[in-house]
Amino acid sequence: MISSARIVGAGLIGTSIGLALKSASVAVQMVDSDPAAAKLAADLVKSVDIAQPELIIVAVPIEVNQRTIIEQLDANPNSIVCDLASVKSNLLLKIKELSANSKNFVSLHPMAGREISGATGARADLFAGRACIGISDADLSTKAKQIADQLITLCGATGYWMSASEHDEIVAKISHLPQILSSALAGQLIDIAENKLNLAGQGLRDITRLAQADSNLWSQILLSNNQALTPVLERLINDLQILQKSIAANNSALTKDFLSKGKAGKDKIPGKHGAKAREYEYLPVVIDDKPGELARIFNECAKIAVNIEDLSIEHSPGQETGLITLALSSTDCQKLSDHLNSVGFKVHPVKNR
Repeated sequence: MISSARIVGAGLIGTSIGLALKSASVAVQMVDSDPAAAKLAADLVKSVDIAQPELIIVAVPIEVNQRTIIEQLDANPNSIVCDLASVKSNLLLKIKELSANSKNFVSLHPMAGREISGATGARADLFAGRACIGISDADLSTKAKQIADQLITLCGATGYWMSASEHDEIVAKISHLPQILSSALAGQLIDIAENKLNLAGQGLRDITRLAQADSNLWSQILLSNNQALTPVLERLINDLQILQKSIAANNSALTKDFLSKGKAGKDKIPGKHGAKAREYEYLPVVIDDKPGELARIFNECAKIAVNIEDLSIEHSPGQETGLITLALSSTDCQKLSDHLNSVGFKVHPVKNR
């Protein structure tokens, strides 16, 4: 198993990996060109100096990714060097051209992140249960692949190996496009008065969460993957134009078809750890707007050993009550409904959605 690692780049991803490795008793050294970022990450991870690390993880912005990989490969010929960039394109070819130690290089992309950037948002469990894409290559050494698989395991992720072109095509659809859509929708809210936005439900907050991401970082990512992303955007724009015309023409069939395709696509998304997505039932409960009400519900859940999978809260300023909707398995939902009713909570009929 990996004994020591140097992480170059003390941002969200690099520091989170540092915390995950530290929790697995790996000696970790945090390095960053920004002294303040390096110090914060070093304090969080309890960084130690390592002269010859077994693994070097490059977690820097795309614009300096290739240069940093070359520097680390050339300066550390006995170390495996791994990058985490979200766009791969011709990276492996460039590394082979520019470094005599390319056999020690392996490219990964952990499919995890947060809207909070920097080490302040780092979490040791950021990658737990998430996918991590490894870039397969005919020249990838057995040692580099083994170290990469160990890193993925230590972070609690699941590895998927594919070519660089496959990677760029799939992340354009499942990562880059959601970021674009979230930013596009949030941008439409600028002209809406804040008191009107008080009317927004949880759905708007969910879909605009990604819009809080670092615009400098994401502009680099989107532009770096322009070849794979351009046709994906063209298809989306075409679908939206068809919807626009359907709504203008009051065409219910085409409008319903657009929404049905969306539901079909959502249903294809797997559940945790790649398993089939679970079907939940939803239990709405009206609670008073006073301290301790949520805690009371959670305590009752613990008493009867039911597991809440998700929840949402609807509450407008000045409102004396709020609506909490709990997502549970079918069995737990009925069990909790009966129990909360028996202890005086205002539970409403179970509904599917």
